[in-house]
Amino acid sequence: MMSASKKQYFQLLPDRLKSFFKKYPPSVKYSEKPTSIQAVDANPFLANKNPATGKYHNPKYSLRRMSDLYKLAHQYGLQELLPPRNKLFFQEKYDQKKFMKGVLLPKGHKHELAQSDKMRKMQEAIRNADEYILEAKGRKYARKLEKRKLGKTPSWF
Repeated sequence: MMSASKKQYFQLLPDRLKSFFKKYPPSVKYSEKPTSIQAVDANPFLANKNPATGKYHNPKYSLRRMSDLYKLAHQYGLQELLPPRNKLFFQEKYDQKKFMKGVLLPKGHKHELAQSDKMRKMQEAIRNADEYILEAKGRKYARKLEKRKLGKTPSWF
């Protein structure tokens, strides 16, 4: 029997939770896998097997009703008292979620993948630009560059 304070708290629960806990008290350890429909620990959220016919009976509570019950119990902090379920909610759903590969490390387009190599080659070409120009234009151009450098220095010192 419940004590007076537990009964008062039980009366504060919404009708849906009260009726569920009356039919399926939390003191019973319900199975996590489908069992016989006559078993005491038959989970109301799972399809259970009829031993006489060998066919499965639908769950007593549909996924939508189970979801509503769970969310309601979660508001009151009673979600651990519900029978085990195969559907995940809230934080546990997020924790076990497998993210798509492209979401975590996006592959990118062809031009995006080639961009880093292009930029590296471009920087190297800019650093060695004078050498490339000298190879193409010859010694005459080298003398011209030297004159320019001399012309840029102040002559009044």
